[in-house]
Order: sequence, then structure tokens, then C-alpha cells
Amino acid sequence: MLASGAGPEALAAALESGAPHLTPLDDHAGFRSQRRPGHAALARHVDLSRWLPAARARRMSLPSRYASAAAAMALAGAGRGPGVEDEAVAVVLATAFGTAKYAEDLVREILIQGPENASPSLFSESVANAPAAQVAIGAGARGANLAVTQREAGPLLAVILAARELRLGRSGFALAGCYEEVNPLIHAVLSRFRALAANEDGGSAARPFDRDRTGFLAAEGSAVLAIERAADAAARGARPLARLVAWEQAFDPTATAHGWGTGAEALAARLAAGLARRGVEPASIDRVVSGASGSVAGDALEAAVLRRLFAGRVPPVLAPKGVTGEHAGGQLAAAVLAAGGVAAWPTAGFRRPDPALRLVPHDGSPLPPARRVLASALAAGGAAAWLVLDAP
Repeated sequence: MLASGAGPEALAAALESGAPHLTPLDDHAGFRSQRRPGHAALARHVDLSRWLPAARARRMSLPSRYASAAAAMALAGAGRGPGVEDEAVAVVLATAFGTAKYAEDLVREILIQGPENASPSLFSESVANAPAAQVAIGAGARGANLAVTQREAGPLLAVILAARELRLGRSGFALAGCYEEVNPLIHAVLSRFRALAANEDGGSAARPFDRDRTGFLAAEGSAVLAIERAADAAARGARPLARLVAWEQAFDPTATAHGWGTGAEALAARLAAGLARRGVEPASIDRVVSGASGSVAGDALEAAVLRRLFAGRVPPVLAPKGVTGEHAGGQLAAAVLAAGGVAAWPTAGFRRPDPALRLVPHDGSPLPPARRVLASALAAGGAAAWLVLDAP
């Protein structure tokens, strides 16, 4: 449930086109500097009614609507129907900014009218775990219910946490992914921190790995995966999109609280050791779905980690965030597409190689379907996560 539309087909078409869906933000409050970009990959045009009844949607924040609709879509795709009552189903959702608009409105009420006049309905949807709770209520999921706040690494970490629930036997089925909302205040803060793409032509398009990259494209929406053991899926006759064979996570202590670090060597060593423990040779990976977003420092760290892991012989690198934007789960969804047979797509926004990176993303030329995909996500603040997905 992204700016590109609802479902994998819409995402695949958007990646193939190489064109992000950009929407101007309404900034009537005057948060944004007029010298900075004012577009984001918003998903508010996407019709959720097939997946979320209006009677439920009207009581939800926008992120809860996105997450609930995406979860319903994931359940339907897994052949589980609208709900999973009486099962220990885990729900793990990641977010960078939470339910931003409701939190902003709640704080405004408290400051202007006093805390005794704060709206209970605003409060219940202002917390970061509200969308995960709404997903569990809608699906009847009674297992672990977790919210992850690890910025760019959050969606992959959510999948890792859900997979651990299954491996430990605490759940037999899980819904994992992320949600995000972009409101004018969040967009303005990111802009003032110079995190967003601001091109010489005044545009907001991101340029992953490009020499002239200036930042990422803010995005909203939700991506949710249904995860279960292979034997259980086979017993139900389900057709999986991909197989999760390995994962690893790490932390870069050289990172600042709001930026990327320089610990590429340690991160690559941690990833290599984790893959070795699970019997995965880097040479067996024939595609990388990168978290590169157009961030100057973030893309540099990503390139350095990949060069070290693959000893300079990096397989084709796909960078979907030029289309999907940052934080809404586009990379996670694109990695599943890549493992499931969508072989390649052009790197949106890429024009000139950066000699300092020594890495050029894939140009969109035909490739054979991937047998094994590495999804890589490095976050501002130091978190890192990787998934290895096999073709189903």
C-alpha cells in the first residue's frame, strides 16, 4: 500500500517505469522553507475500501488505515481470509515517525486548551504502536504485538523479529512490515535537517548512488508480509512469494544520533559472519536490493559495506527507493518481488556514477530471475539489518 498503488503489480509497474508518484504537500501552516522541496510520495489517492471498511477506517489515523489495509491484503494473498481468530499470530510493524498527525494534533490541544481537554481518541492513535494494535484487532491476532522504531532498518528488523517468534514456537503465523505517514511538520523537519532530496532544478526526486545525490524522497504507506513456516504453507497449499533463509542485524557505534557512521568494515564483517553461520556464501547471492535512498552519507556507507562483503565483485544492485521513497516499506516489498521473479528494474534518478563509491547500480537491462537476494538496510543512528531471500 504505497504511493505506487495497492499490491505487488502496482509496485512492479512503478519500478519498471522508474517514475516516483510525487504529490505537493499542503503547507498552509508555513512549516516549510520555501527554498526547500515540497513534494513527497504520498499514498492518499490509493483506494483502501476493498481492504478496510469505512466504519473502521473513520476511527483510525492514516497510518492505522494503511497498515490495516496492507495486513488484510497480506492475509488474502496468503489464503488466510480476513482474520485469524484464536491463533497466536504475531504482529510486528516498524515506523520512523509514528502517527505524526494525531500526535501533532494532540500536543496542539494540550498546549492551547489545556491537558484536561485532550481528546482520548487522539491519544489512543497518537502512540507508535497504535497501527500494530489496530492490525491485531482487525485480524484477531493474539500473539506478540510489537512496534519497531529503528528508522531505515525498521522494516527488515520487523521481519527478523517476526521470524524469531516463529522459530521459537511462540507463533505459527506472523504479519510483519512497516507503516509511515508524511505530514507537513515531519516533512519540514526533514527538510531543515537537509535530509531530503533538493535538486538543482528544484525537484524532489531522489538519486540513489548518484554523484549528485542530495537526500531521500519522503514517502508514506505500508508494506506488510505474511510469514509462516515452509511446512505449514505447504500443508495449506499456499504459494509463497519468497523464502527467508537467513538474516542478520548489527549496530554501528560510529554513527551519530541523527546520521550514518563510518563502520563499513565492522558491519561487513558482522554480516559475513552471520551468513557463514547459516551456511550462506556471498557468492551464492545473485542480486542485492539496496536501501540506498539518495542520502549522501548513507549511500556511501551502503556501497562500502557491499564492496567489502563481496570482495569488490558486487552482483547487480537494485535501488528501489528512487521510486518508492524512504521509510514506507518500498524496499522490503521490492526485495520480495525480486526474489519472486521480478528480475530487474532501472535505478530511478541515477545519472552519473560517483567515483568515491566504486559502485554503479543496475541500469535496468534484462537479467535472469534471481535465485538468491540480499536486502540491505543501514539506518541513520547506527542500526543495520539484512535479509537473504530465496526464490520460492
